[in-house]
Amino acid sequence: MQTPPPPKPIRHAPIALWRVAEAFLHTLHNLFGAPEDVAFRHTLTRGPYLLLLSWIRVGEAMLRRLLLIEAASLPKPNTRPILWPARKKRPRRIMEFFDDKPEDWRVSFRTMERGRPRPRRTTPRTRAGTPALHNFKSVWPLAERYEALIRVFNDPSAYAKRLAKHLYARATVALRTLLRETREARHRIDLYDQFVQRCDVAEQHFLNTS
Repeated sequence: MQTPPPPKPIRHAPIALWRVAEAFLHTLHNLFGAPEDVAFRHTLTRGPYLLLLSWIRVGEAMLRRLLLIEAASLPKPNTRPILWPARKKRPRRIMEFFDDKPEDWRVSFRTMERGRPRPRRTTPRTRAGTPALHNFKSVWPLAERYEALIRVFNDPSAYAKRLAKHLYARATVALRTLLRETREARHRIDLYDQFVQRCDVAEQHFLNTS
């Protein structure tokens, strides 16, 4: 007996915007390969590393906007959301991950953007003019963030519900970091103005109901 395929996740944001996200992920794959391809490289020099980082940041900013639109369609929870639950102490376990098995990676999506990056420092160079050894950066964190992008795109429901709890509780504070953009976003995201318009409506929804 053939197992039926899993149900498709419910999406409330316009399908045109989700298709933009899908096209963006295809472009990301064409430029850098899949997350496991990125992880297989282990390290990159500063230039390629920063290029990949900029694309991932744009993808994260785009998916945050999509999650905001999705979250605005969810009802306000009846119970008070717990934003900072007490952390339970867990026994430490040694976990091993392999670059060719991204489905086993333990990744998380940054629903809220972090603070401003620290000022860049000049990169020391060797006497021969080649980059110093510490100019090579590990790409594992970027591979994990890349994998998280794919997981959010494939099934945004749980992420949208978690975001909605934050926004219904403290919309003003949360929106300040949620909608932080990157310089490259407008040039790399198709239908950018439609993203902005839809997010403006979603933003007002949470500001008026929080």
